[in-house]
Amino acid sequence: MNAKLLASALMLAASIGTLSAPASAQTMWQRFEDGRHEMAGVVTGFTPYRLTLQRGDGDVTTVDLKPGTVIRPTGATPVRGDRVALFGYYSNGTFVVNRVLLR
Repeated sequence: MNAKLLASALMLAASIGTLSAPASAQTMWQRFEDGRHEMAGVVTGFTPYRLTLQRGDGDVTTVDLKPGTVIRPTGATPVRGDRVALFGYYSNGTFVVNRVLLR
């Protein structure tokens, strides 16, 4: 298994563990690691290129999806109530999503 694939697998495992932990145990819903940002929560709304989610601390956040954002599983569309992990970056105060993992 190459290093890039292993890193992706570890990232996925970490995000799934975060999503399955009780909300009281989730003290850090946004974090910065090696230039990558992560955010997790429950979808409260979705339109093309825009997703709104409620994070574990109760805050509701709207994020932007860009053309080419990968949504896993392939072909799925986020709907209200889906638990998601988002991976992306901040640009001018807006979280821009590169990848969405539906749970």
